[in-house]
Amino acid sequence: MISATSLRDKIVGLSESSGRKSYYPMLQQKIRELQGEIAERHRAEETLRETLKRIERQQAVIAEISTHPTVFHGLLQEAAPMITTRMTHAMDVARASLWIMEPDRLCSMDKFDAHGGEHTSGTCLECGRFGAYFEAIEKGPVIVTDALQDPRTRDFSPKYLEANGIASMLDVPVLIDGELTAVICFEHVGEPRVWQPDEVTFASRIADQVALILAGQRRRITEEQLQSAHADLTRNLRFTEVLLDAIPIPIFYKDSKRRYLGCNQTFTDIMGITSEALRGRTARELWPDLADVYDNNDHSLRQDTRKSTYESKVRDKNGDLREVIFAKQIFFDEFKNAQGIIGSFVDITERNRAAKETQRLRTLLANIINSMPSMLIGVDADGRIAQWNQQAALVTGVSEAQAQGRPLRQVVPWLGSEMKKIRQSIANKKPFFEGKLSRVEHGETMYEDVTIYPLITNGVEGAVIRIDDVTEKVRIEEILIQSEKMLSVGGLAAGMAHEINNPLASIMGNAQVLETRLLLPLPQNELAAQEAGFTLEALQSYLEKRGIPKMLNSVRSSGAQAAQIVSNMLSFSRKSEPVLAPENIVELLGKTLELARTDYDLKKNYDFKKIRIVREYEDNLPKIQGSASKLQQVFLNLLRNGAEAMGDKIYPEGQWPQFTLRVKRNAPWVRIELEDNGPGLSESVRKRVFEPFFTTKSVGKGTGLGLSVSYFIITEEHAGMMAVQTAEGEWTRFIIDLPVAMSSK
Repeated sequence: MISATSLRDKIVGLSESSGRKSYYPMLQQKIRELQGEIAERHRAEETLRETLKRIERQQAVIAEISTHPTVFHGLLQEAAPMITTRMTHAMDVARASLWIMEPDRLCSMDKFDAHGGEHTSGTCLECGRFGAYFEAIEKGPVIVTDALQDPRTRDFSPKYLEANGIASMLDVPVLIDGELTAVICFEHVGEPRVWQPDEVTFASRIADQVALILAGQRRRITEEQLQSAHADLTRNLRFTEVLLDAIPIPIFYKDSKRRYLGCNQTFTDIMGITSEALRGRTARELWPDLADVYDNNDHSLRQDTRKSTYESKVRDKNGDLREVIFAKQIFFDEFKNAQGIIGSFVDITERNRAAKETQRLRTLLANIINSMPSMLIGVDADGRIAQWNQQAALVTGVSEAQAQGRPLRQVVPWLGSEMKKIRQSIANKKPFFEGKLSRVEHGETMYEDVTIYPLITNGVEGAVIRIDDVTEKVRIEEILIQSEKMLSVGGLAAGMAHEINNPLASIMGNAQVLETRLLLPLPQNELAAQEAGFTLEALQSYLEKRGIPKMLNSVRSSGAQAAQIVSNMLSFSRKSEPVLAPENIVELLGKTLELARTDYDLKKNYDFKKIRIVREYEDNLPKIQGSASKLQQVFLNLLRNGAEAMGDKIYPEGQWPQFTLRVKRNAPWVRIELEDNGPGLSESVRKRVFEPFFTTKSVGKGTGLGLSVSYFIITEEHAGMMAVQTAEGEWTRFIIDLPVAMSSK
């Protein structure tokens, strides 16, 4: 304060220096200035006193907060109501609050309203909605005198600021390692308030206190997490050790310098070395003879693959080499740096032995299957091929690789109709057999036996199809049946021939006698006529007019024909020994064709010149052992029958009757095929075509002995074979096999 002495001195000084004239006005002005200065000094002193009181109050609040048990133990949630209450009284504001930062929003932990004395919490501010405020608070304290106008806080109006009458705000951030974790907030209601530096300092110190609590919480959480992680790690390590020891596969691990770090119990049991004895040693120290292979693989593993599987060997505790499969992989630290190799191996010694034995058995089985003359086809339940032997490949021309996995009906079309039976066999689990299935291949009728064996073990669904070519068997059976028929007919024919020959001889003899006594001018005939009272000429004239000579000639002709039939019948019962000689079959066929062109019986039924002849003869054919006349009889009979059959067929435009003659080797035979493109034969006719007296011709046009005699000549007299193949409506082919002449072998 200004003392009375000093004021008086100033007044005296003014009066002496200014003179009498200005003394009072100037004195009054100076007094006013002095009074203002005194008032200002009073205000400053008052402000200072108030500031000191606030600071003292603030110091007390800070001391109270920092020593409070909840703060001391870092229990911010429990301490928050106490802190907001103390802050409100220390700053003399309407409300004080503590906000905690959560992901993308700031939420109130506690807000104290001094007017109502109430604590509230749970209000949250979305960071995206109040960008200006959050951008400012992250940089430092937000000191706002006019909250409604300040750009940092006006986004809170009107719902919050105006509704609560807030004029000024002081918000201080709580930062930990530069990260916004909480906000200390003071709200002033009424006239705008200028926040004093000590108030900002106080708020900052409260923020520091909260930061210490939060940091302590974080530290405790981190320590707890570390302790928990360490416990988990210890527990997991022990569990891993137990787990590795329980695994029946040997496991080992190495560091980056290929030194062993340990192994499991199975490794110890097999290799005879404990984990402790293994640790720190290298493969070269333990197994020098195998170390190069191990080291080379480990090197390539680290350089390139990071993971590998390969076959090698190990030496077990007994010193025996065992074949194994190694599996190795690099393991890394948390920074993706390679730390070493973990590996395991599986003993495949016995498996390899079993595999070799299995392969040997498979090879043996495959050789057995492939050596079989039957087609063997394995199919699954859907009819797709799973097994295919060499005979199947030979017959179809499809290799095993090409057949695998394809539908059966695609590869073997003629078995497409058997799929229903295959499925039935699989469903019933019973084999199925169907014999003598016929098909035509390259113009030749084939016969096959089909057997279906269902697979009924090990839960496998499928079937094995066995196909046997029985074409030759069928032909031989037919030949045997035909031979038996011929033998039986031969016996019958012999008896019939003897019974017919006697009356036939009487008929033919008496017919000749009648011709002699009635038609020839013999003295005995003329004498008998005179004695009867007429001339021989008159008798002959009468007989001519009545056609008696023709009748007698017909009787003799029919008798001769009957005699020939009897002769043919006798040929079945008399096994003669014809004279056989080496013959050129090609020349023999040529002569027969010439005979066919001039044969009257053939010409009267069909013009042989209209028939096209195709010859397919192999070169340098050996001679056959045979009788030229007998073989010509056979060939001529076949040509006659074929020509008559083609005469009954109507050919489309561009086609005409044709014989195809083939001669080829069929060791130890020479095969002759005579084929026509006539109407063919039905199966029922084909089976009976060689039977004696069997004919498809109308009455009076054939005896039914032509083909049976031909068959007899080939099979009995030439020790050959004769068969017929046909496609009804298309062609008929007679096949004759004759033995090669001895001089030609």
